[in-house]
Amino acid sequence: MLLSIVLALAACVEEGDPVGMVRSARLAPDTGRTVEMALSAYSLFRNPVWETYVDADGRAVVRFVAEYDVSRGVADCPPVGPEVKPAARVFVTLRYVLEGGAVSLADGFIEAYSTTGYSAKYLAESGTVDRI
Repeated sequence: MLLSIVLALAACVEEGDPVGMVRSARLAPDTGRTVEMALSAYSLFRNPVWETYVDADGRAVVRFVAEYDVSRGVADCPPVGPEVKPAARVFVTLRYVLEGGAVSLADGFIEAYSTTGYSAKYLAESGTVDRI
């Protein structure tokens, strides 16, 4: 399961830099690609933000948030009826946990907002996160 995959850390990143540790973590199985490379290559993300905080269990958590380009994303979708409107804005959040020198993907969320003020937050399935 993707959420339990532990990512290997690049040796050159200092331990006091949680964001740097996550960005340089290699995807398992080791493809030679880092988390940073994979997220930067995903062309539907705009305005990515990296944040770090310590959770209630004292673990360093790194949060990646980016806006998903809805108009480009739905361009390849099959047509649906006129009653179905795409979200006005969509944000993707990925949370990574650092423990014992290892980085693991804790979870991912998708938040959608309509033009009328409706919003919804969904836990991203592991298959969705894998495609990113």
